[in-house]
Amino acid sequence: MTESSDKTATPWQGITVIENLLNPTEQQALYTFLVGGGWGYGWRSHSGEGAQTFWHKHFAGALGDADQGDIDRQKQSDDCAAELAARAPLIHAFWQKLSQTALKGHLLQRCYANGLPYGNDGATHTDSLQPGACTAVYYPHESWDPDWGGETILFNQDKSDILAAIYAKPNRLLIFPGFVHHVARGVSRVCPHMRITLMFKTRVKLE
Repeated sequence: MTESSDKTATPWQGITVIENLLNPTEQQALYTFLVGGGWGYGWRSHSGEGAQTFWHKHFAGALGDADQGDIDRQKQSDDCAAELAARAPLIHAFWQKLSQTALKGHLLQRCYANGLPYGNDGATHTDSLQPGACTAVYYPHESWDPDWGGETILFNQDKSDILAAIYAKPNRLLIFPGFVHHVARGVSRVCPHMRITLMFKTRVKLE
């Protein structure tokens, strides 16, 4: 991780964007790993009606449909860092850096990647109502064009307005509380890539 990572404060409490997270060699290695095999189809943003299925690659932690309040409650004391180290050492090395910097004081509860090719869209959802829960989204692509879409949209509590639209800028990390409603917008028809995001679901450690 570069020493010159830029942390940008936002006017929305608990939402943080960090730029230039990895050096070019680290970023390329991570992206190459993520675009490789191991993807499965059928994941959804939530278990309700209207949620489309998309590509998913699971690395560690609870496995099930997203928007999993019940899984959060069952797994809230679990730390899956050791599982991540065994299954995906490259991503575990990334997590170790995050756990010493942007996510210091957090337990890792889940880690996975999502893939949205053209024609697939996410659905608005929350990740966890568990106190201290956070979601970190890393955008690993080597390049991205504004006309490709794929933004992460964060909504206010009653979903009546947008808090932020986060561009899928390469080497960017977005962190927000688990209770924030959000959605991954699909990519445009001109996008030549599957939109990939690497997700770290965490919880602030209890004293």
